[in-house]
Amino acid sequence: MTTAAGTLTHRALAGPGPRREQVRRRIFWVLACVLGLMVCAILIWLLYLDLHQAMGWQAFRWALVFACVPVLPLGAVLVWLDRFRPEPVALLAVALLWGALVAAYGSLKLNGWLTQQIGDVYGATPRAAVFVAPWVEEIAKGAIVFALVIWRRHDFNAVAAGIVYAGLAGIGFAFTENIVYYGQVFESVIRSGAASGQALDAVQELFRWRGLAAPFVHPMFTMMTGLGIGLAVRYQHVGVRILAPVAGFCAAVLLHMGYNALASFVPQGNLTAVYVPILLPTLAAVLALVAAVRRQERRIVAVRLNDYTTFGWLPAEHIDFIVSRPGRRQARRHARQFGKPELRRVRDFQRTGIDLGLLRDRMVRGVVGAAELPRERQLIETMRDFRGHVMLPGASESPLDRRTGAASSW
Repeated sequence: MTTAAGTLTHRALAGPGPRREQVRRRIFWVLACVLGLMVCAILIWLLYLDLHQAMGWQAFRWALVFACVPVLPLGAVLVWLDRFRPEPVALLAVALLWGALVAAYGSLKLNGWLTQQIGDVYGATPRAAVFVAPWVEEIAKGAIVFALVIWRRHDFNAVAAGIVYAGLAGIGFAFTENIVYYGQVFESVIRSGAASGQALDAVQELFRWRGLAAPFVHPMFTMMTGLGIGLAVRYQHVGVRILAPVAGFCAAVLLHMGYNALASFVPQGNLTAVYVPILLPTLAAVLALVAAVRRQERRIVAVRLNDYTTFGWLPAEHIDFIVSRPGRRQARRHARQFGKPELRRVRDFQRTGIDLGLLRDRMVRGVVGAAELPRERQLIETMRDFRGHVMLPGASESPLDRRTGAASSW
């Protein structure tokens, strides 16, 4: 019996159970999307009401235009970093919207209340910007990463995932915060009696710093929290699971405090003097850290997949097509000759292999136990189903291996 026929027979014997489960999942996602859209609409309206009191429609319109500029490039960079094991697009959007709406609105309210509690009754001062805002904002942004880890604890395998989710939350937060700053600057110039052109010039001056020179600061801060959470997921040791997120969060707060101190106490015209010696090296260090994390994850997946070649469940020549950059590009370039369905099959093959390698690593480390054996078995069967059905350059495309060894490496 061929694999396709066996699969069809298995589905036929399985009855309506799987279909019923698929219907339930669809209903759940539809309800979740509807609820999410309702929450987003409410938060957008609440933010609009607050911002409308601080600025007019003209100020809001220009602020929105300038705030949108860095969102797409920064988001594209994070998606590019996530290409080894792409996270679900819907969850990436949730992280972005969380930062732009939930974290921004919550921080706006809590920062205002705490600012009054410390005695700044006439508005935010450098003291509040340095000692209050970083704690509030990093908690608000990082909360979505904790929530996703708890919800997807069986499928949150990669450290890079924590970094990407946190970075997107930071991008969303910076977008809303920039609307506030740009709008306030525009409105203050208008209220001083100047023309709209002068107000727009003032916004452009601020945009050159917040939107062009340093749009990365909020994502960079929160990525530290995401890194700590991602490391905690990979280790069994209780100390690491506690200290890694705490250390990541504290690093995010300290970076945020340092940046706010620079922005508060260094004159606007001298900010460029601290940009090259302080901000750019910090960004370079964070990017180097992210690159090291991605290299380490590739190495780990390659090592763990080698365990399955020992049992004959995965041909050794397939590992490069799953893990290495040249091999992955070569496999996808080869698959494009046969159309989009084949390219999609190769991508599914690579994603399944990465999931299997990361799961194996967590099993070897003792992070997960016997409860994950069914998922490992499912991933192994999926990888075996790909053999003979996925077009790989120079790899064996013989019929599916019929060996019936144990279903688990344990």
